[in-house]
Amino acid sequence: MIIDFYETETQRNKLSQPTFVKDFKDYGQIHHIHFSPFEWTKDVILLSFENKILFVRLLFKESIVIEKVYEFAHPTRCTALGISPNMSLTVVPNQVIFAAAGTDYKIRIFESDLQKNNLCKVLIGHTSYINDISFDSENTYLASASDDNTVKIWYCDKFKLKSTFHLTSAAITVAWHRSDPGKLLVAEKIGLVKFFNTETETPILSLDFAKSLSSAHWAPSDSRILGTLQLGELLLWDLTKPCLPQQSTLLFSENGGNIKFSPQGELVAAVNSLDGSLKAVHTITQSLKLTASVSLPTNVQWHLHYPVVCVGDDTKLCFWKITSF
Repeated sequence: MIIDFYETETQRNKLSQPTFVKDFKDYGQIHHIHFSPFEWTKDVILLSFENKILFVRLLFKESIVIEKVYEFAHPTRCTALGISPNMSLTVVPNQVIFAAAGTDYKIRIFESDLQKNNLCKVLIGHTSYINDISFDSENTYLASASDDNTVKIWYCDKFKLKSTFHLTSAAITVAWHRSDPGKLLVAEKIGLVKFFNTETETPILSLDFAKSLSSAHWAPSDSRILGTLQLGELLLWDLTKPCLPQQSTLLFSENGGNIKFSPQGELVAAVNSLDGSLKAVHTITQSLKLTASVSLPTNVQWHLHYPVVCVGDDTKLCFWKITSF
């Protein structure tokens, strides 16, 4: 059964306002955001603007405090960001390592001590827009997914190309799971999701729902659970029973959008710029926990520990606190 979550006029009048908002109008429109998925840098956020990337930290006090730490110049609009598991702010000097993909089809690896020592290595190989980049949890590989119908895997020691996977359509999402680091997830626009053995580069499992896919996320709390967003429909998959999705929820009337599981896996947040809304759904009960109006949203992100979901909306960084009860 498909549950339809389009809002009625009454529901639209009860849209949730952000718990906290920080305006970055001096920097311009926020294009992409990325929260660190690692415990030791859990309060780090990267914000990309037209020609720069802002490195900020969150402080959770009576409210959310955002500390601007450093600005990195970036020559083009950023399309994807990824933080290395080797990033550390507890050592002296600081060790900041992250990857940024640009509209020039290049990936830039930034290394910095957040003082005067900054290095940038450029990875060239893709021939179209890069939709996603991801470090594995052991910092062995960086994977990149592109509209050129390929996924590329790069060695993290010197960032040389290891291999290229040729696909049948644009690569939308690429990811590893921290509890299963040898397995690589690749999601294609055509609606196909594949899992590969990273070392042997051989396919392990595939899912095909035959509907255009705009986003996929591997639940960080459980490597058996996968979420995909296909033609506005949120599908939840149990990878031990991969023939058909276990749950289906129609969230948006428009195609496109981005989804992300909460760290504990009980909620999925989804944002769609054409639909103009942010929603959060309980994964078990399928009850709607949040509906908010957004105008120019980025991708959606969760804090690693706190029940806080975030999107950039035009020049504002907006946070909502959500409970799963």
